[in-house]
Amino acid sequence: MSTEVITPEATPEAPAASPAVAMPEGVVLKSHHTGTVTRVDLGGALVHLEGVDGYVHISKMLAPDGGAVTRVADHFKAGDPISVYVTAINAEKHRVDLDMRKPPTMDWSDLRIGGVLENVKVVAVEKFGAFVDFDGPKHGLVPFNLMTTANRPKVGDVLEKVWVMEASEQKRRVGFTMIEPPALPWESIKKGDVFKGKVARIERNGAYIEIGAEREGLLKAASFGGGFINVGDFVAVGEEIDVRVTFVDPTRKRIDLKMEGINPEDMALSSGPEEEISPMAAALQKARAGQRGYADAAATAAKPQKKQRQLNEALERTLEQLKKQKSA
Repeated sequence: MSTEVITPEATPEAPAASPAVAMPEGVVLKSHHTGTVTRVDLGGALVHLEGVDGYVHISKMLAPDGGAVTRVADHFKAGDPISVYVTAINAEKHRVDLDMRKPPTMDWSDLRIGGVLENVKVVAVEKFGAFVDFDGPKHGLVPFNLMTTANRPKVGDVLEKVWVMEASEQKRRVGFTMIEPPALPWESIKKGDVFKGKVARIERNGAYIEIGAEREGLLKAASFGGGFINVGDFVAVGEEIDVRVTFVDPTRKRIDLKMEGINPEDMALSSGPEEEISPMAAALQKARAGQRGYADAAATAAKPQKKQRQLNEALERTLEQLKKQKSA
């Protein structure tokens, strides 16, 4: 049986455009079909599916032995069954693009930074890391310095868990890490964001709050108002509080916070013993009272010194006058 070979000049690579019609049920992206070759050319083959024609390019064809196809007519002819997957649909032109290779389960849009993948297979090992197959648009790289295994993996090994560190369709690059990243990556922390955090420790410069980031955020004493405030009067270690980000610098690994819900009314001190004040104001009043007590004690300690100075000056003046009288 002779095989008709049609050159690209005589036949377009895809069916001619026709009025938009609904695609047959089941013809969706990545769906698998067994179609029939209706004609072949130097660039590929036209394939009839259930109610629609598609085109498979020579670069997306597989020989019966699984190898590459260099001449379509050597492997396919009109009437042959062919196993294909749908890779693109243009309902307006009633066009379907096909591929004999199974499409990857994951697309670029599925690769979320921080997302976890399980049971990825090592397919190549280089000086700087290992490339793994995760059934995605291309193999991903796991650098050796981001691995947790004691020994370097070998081709064929399976890594139980990796996390997406980089995914750039433009650069055609996927990077993984075996070190679990923080729940809150730096790129997702913005000024003005509000988080529920836990007080990890309290130091002289403020309280350190765990919000799920790589580093704890600092709730500065200055965020409660002027003066030397003891943040321990407002929060306790282990307490959960709402905080707002006032500054973030991923390069210096720094997050500054302020306590959410504080306003000028809360910080106002009582004007009289009968006036009710908020718990926050009471804590501030206690802190400032401590400052005044320290200042009063310092002033009291300074009074004898001032009095002694005045007595010494008076004595010197008296002696000076006596000297003048004797000399006269």
